[in-house]
Amino acid sequence: MSLKRKHDEQREDDGKEEHNNVFRSSPIEDRASTFIGYFSPTLKPKDLQNLAEFQSASHKIVAWRRESNQQSINKSKQYVTGCDDDGEKFAGKKVEKVLEYSNVEGACLVARWYGGVLLGPVRFTHIETCAKNAISAWKEHEQESRMKKRRLAEDEAMRTRLCKTLVERDQSITVLRELAASKELMAKKAKDGLEKETLPSSDPPKPGANPTIDYTAMPLDRLKALEKARDATLGFLLKRIDKAEAELSVEQKPAEEPP
Repeated sequence: MSLKRKHDEQREDDGKEEHNNVFRSSPIEDRASTFIGYFSPTLKPKDLQNLAEFQSASHKIVAWRRESNQQSINKSKQYVTGCDDDGEKFAGKKVEKVLEYSNVEGACLVARWYGGVLLGPVRFTHIETCAKNAISAWKEHEQESRMKKRRLAEDEAMRTRLCKTLVERDQSITVLRELAASKELMAKKAKDGLEKETLPSSDPPKPGANPTIDYTAMPLDRLKALEKARDATLGFLLKRIDKAEAELSVEQKPAEEPP
């Protein structure tokens, strides 16, 4: 691959990333004029103005707000703000005020496609509304991203717990399954009248070596289902052991002498 092609592909990827980091308002249409707001927390004002999406707009009103490198005496945050009316007099300050009121950092642009009819002061209302809605779209995206990250973290923590729990459940099932078989054999032999000396020890046998299952490769839903299944198996084995011990107790109880 040539260096030029690599460079062109890099520019294309960067352009897609920039485009994905721009949040839009719904359009407002009034007497042939159309207004749309755009907000980006990362793009520079000039880069936002130069996006191809609204190059046909009559006015590209932009304002920006970013944290200043200078420290205040009381250590409170200081911000650098500014705006560009782009021919729509006083409109830039309206957008700048929206940024300050919303307490966000970034660049906000409102594009207006002029339809030939003067709108008067209501155009400023449309500009402010579009700016607010574009910023709200970004805030909603950020909230969804935080919630998604939190869910992913919670799911990962649950996966870790379930993987550990299932390994422990498998070990317990192996021990209880062999213990249940041993108890049932003892009860059967006692019931058949065999001598006590021939009965196997009541000590649980050592569990045999079973292949370890790689739970880490399984999806979370599968792990949840397996946990329920393992719990059900443990409950069933405990009932088998209780039943066998009860039968063994009856068979080993000394017979009462006749009066």
